[in-house]
Amino acid sequence: MPRSSFYYSETHPKRDKHREERELVQQIYHENKGRYGYRRITLEFRNRGRTTNHKLIQKLMHEEH
Repeated sequence: MPRSSFYYSETHPKRDKHREERELVQQIYHENKGRYGYRRITLEFRNRGRTTNHKLIQKLMHEEH
């Protein structure tokens, strides 16, 4: 591993750029008692005025199990 990459990773903390979307996915999922999949959650995002790609919703749900 290059020295510059090692020190860059120590000085720049990871940040979650999809934090808001992740929280909203969890909220919608739990409001519907785990019955919604990525397609319905994507539609619920659109009903709430947020445009998000279905692939991102699917990825976030996969990461959260």
